[in-house]
Amino acid sequence: MTRYIIALSELNIKNSDIIILLQNHYDDIKNMFENIGIFDKCLDLVAYYETFSDKDALEEALTKADEIISKNEILNIKTTYYAANTYPRALMLIDNPPAIIYYKGAEFSEISNISVACVGTRRPTKVSYNAVNFLVPQLVKEDCSIISGLACGVDKISHQACISSNGKTIAVLAHGLDIIYPKKNTLLAERILKSGGILMSEYPVGIGVDKYRLINRNRLIVGMSKTVIIFECDVNSGTMHNVEYAIKQRKKIFCPIIENITSKMQTGTKKLLDEKIAIGIKDGRDIEGILASVGSSKVGNKMSNMDIKYNYLYTILSIINSTQVLKVSLKELKIDVPIKDDMYNIFVELCKCNILNVDNLIKVLVKNNIADIEKKHIFSEI
Repeated sequence: MTRYIIALSELNIKNSDIIILLQNHYDDIKNMFENIGIFDKCLDLVAYYETFSDKDALEEALTKADEIISKNEILNIKTTYYAANTYPRALMLIDNPPAIIYYKGAEFSEISNISVACVGTRRPTKVSYNAVNFLVPQLVKEDCSIISGLACGVDKISHQACISSNGKTIAVLAHGLDIIYPKKNTLLAERILKSGGILMSEYPVGIGVDKYRLINRNRLIVGMSKTVIIFECDVNSGTMHNVEYAIKQRKKIFCPIIENITSKMQTGTKKLLDEKIAIGIKDGRDIEGILASVGSSKVGNKMSNMDIKYNYLYTILSIINSTQVLKVSLKELKIDVPIKDDMYNIFVELCKCNILNVDNLIKVLVKNNIADIEKKHIFSEI
């Protein structure tokens, strides 16, 4: 049946119409392709008669569907559709849910439905680094899953902070699953799958990135979650589309309270808080309101500050922009150790021996990673 449902999309039948067919005429879909007489027997289907009377178009759509299914098998991409047992229940509650979802990794039923969307700017300041890496590990400890979009910046930090905490995260992509965009996040995408997470998209293989698809993707990020945290964003940024969808879907929005606005990337956050669209998060321990919004008001044994900080260290080392960042940081910290794959354990040992201070270490790594992304360091001189 999957073949015929994909073919409906390849015939350019509207997403909303495919959902209606799945709801009311599931058993007739195959016959629509194979027996033109079905349109004489069912008046509800007459509107599709002209489309299905074009045999060449039907053959082409079925051929494309077969090609998609073949590529999916090679790439371990799974398919689900509206009302199927494997379809994520949360998306059935939103306006314009995707009729078809392509996904890799775990089943949606294997991911906690106590889900939090973590989104924000692609060019975060230390505010987002700190907020994400304090909040996400505590949320994961309370059995929350993290939903984001695999973009650079806040998305990337959020996915990795979840993985570092042994949590499960879902990345919603705006293109076919035969590619990863941005390409620099390919390793992160692999980690998501290895940690029991999911990569998902409403687009089949062969579909590339487009601005409108990135915007459409945001409705799914919000739709998959029970609440939304926006860490930092420009008032005119694409992140604000998440706000629009959250309001439409009646999801609560949270933002860290930023005392002093130091970046354009914080103007959207300030607007959301000033206009009381979002609820303020006072500090890195303020998770009770978030948990209450996802239906989990009881907080278990709290993580120690040191556990959070070591998790933070693991995350920043996992997403660091380049080995040059490590070279600059080691030089700044006046630590003479060779750069190896296992820098985390090396740093932890140095911290436990009081040779390094974990707070200062994280601060330097974050500062230099941001500087590298912003191209403020001339690393060729090192």
